[in-house]
Amino acid sequence: MRPFEWLFLLSFIPALLIPFIPQAWRRRWLILSAPLPVLVGGLHLVAEGWRVQMVPVYFLAVMVLASRLPALLGREGKVRRGRGIVVSFVSALIVVGCGVLAGWLLPVADLPEPTGPYPVGILDRELVDEDRGRRLMVSVWFPSAQDGTPAPLTHNPDEVANALGNLSGLPGIGLQHLTYFTLSASEDVPLATDGAPFPVLVFSHGMVGLRLQNSSTLQELASWGYVVVAIDHTDAAAVTVFPDGEARFYNLENFGIPSDVEPDEAIITERVFPVWVADQRFVYNTLETWAVNDPLLAGKLDLTRIGSFGHSFGGATALEVCRVDDRCRAAVNMDGGLYGDIKTQPSVRPMLLMTSAESGQFTDTVEEWTHMVENTNSTADWLELPGSTHFSFTITQLLSPLLVPEHFDPRAGLHVIDKYLRAFFDSHLRGAETLPSGETDVRWLTDPVPQSGLASLP
Repeated sequence: MRPFEWLFLLSFIPALLIPFIPQAWRRRWLILSAPLPVLVGGLHLVAEGWRVQMVPVYFLAVMVLASRLPALLGREGKVRRGRGIVVSFVSALIVVGCGVLAGWLLPVADLPEPTGPYPVGILDRELVDEDRGRRLMVSVWFPSAQDGTPAPLTHNPDEVANALGNLSGLPGIGLQHLTYFTLSASEDVPLATDGAPFPVLVFSHGMVGLRLQNSSTLQELASWGYVVVAIDHTDAAAVTVFPDGEARFYNLENFGIPSDVEPDEAIITERVFPVWVADQRFVYNTLETWAVNDPLLAGKLDLTRIGSFGHSFGGATALEVCRVDDRCRAAVNMDGGLYGDIKTQPSVRPMLLMTSAESGQFTDTVEEWTHMVENTNSTADWLELPGSTHFSFTITQLLSPLLVPEHFDPRAGLHVIDKYLRAFFDSHLRGAETLPSGETDVRWLTDPVPQSGLASLP
């Protein structure tokens, strides 16, 4: 919970203590304690903004003040005694307790701070692939020359809340507090020149995901000198909102899949997967244009050092892009099942497979991963994050403790993911000597490749 929310809840304590105040002092105590929640609540609303989880507590503050308004105006009425005070005390305690519980279950979470030497910048852009008649939104994360005002997690919190609400069967208003999530990254800041040109990474979210779902990891990579382009795969993302205000919600009908058909792996592989691969490759094409004539990025992108990564379906997309596109130098799949020809046609590019403990229970998926790793024509590393589930690779588990698996720390998990993800790309795009090994924060399912793969790339 936010600081003023805690102060707001604590401001009810004087009113809750009324049953324990000596009768001789009780009237004055009532007069002094009644306005306090409204005053502190007003400060909270001005400083932090309202959120739906606190609405019952807002009403309680007004009721407490209204109940003592006659006393405040000098028109003393009959002071409630005995059972009435107890009932009021218990009722208020329940409401405040519900406020604490709601704030704990749906907190305004702080994302982990980036640990690299660069401040981080972010900008959003619309891309249009005229050949395919396809519109995309991307976020570009980059090492910045200076700090700025923290950017919001999303400029479209209402659309994101409604999309996630529709998918979960819950009212979108319950996620209204997404408005208050912020990043460490800043908008309207210049790209750093020290260390340029920078290696580039392209990120794809999971099916029904969002380009913001891995924001913590994306800003971490940017703080260490990577330019990262995160894609919303329109119509397969939870929602994509364009600058003209159009909101495109998840809808596989736009991939030619009828609404009355349950999409299985074969249909997804045929209709959706090629579009995602083409989306990433179109971003590669766009990067080539930006590297030459973009006001911010020209001369700052090293496209001889470019990699792809993604979560879930986006991870499978990254592997396939690196298999078919020579511009991709290395790829990471974060807990994604395999789609397309990567199952049978080995890649010549280095890959890292990062999987969850939960996914290790699916025998067929593990067999496909094992076959891919054993038959690759390049280096393939595979590690498992102990205690994790599929969404431990995203910021999702920071949104509510109800989403966190038992005995798993989501912040520590993100730190581990970021460490090995960056080490892999440092190894294969920057020539670092090795991946971390011999540590107990992950379980290696292959022996980590001890040397850099940079020199061996064609």
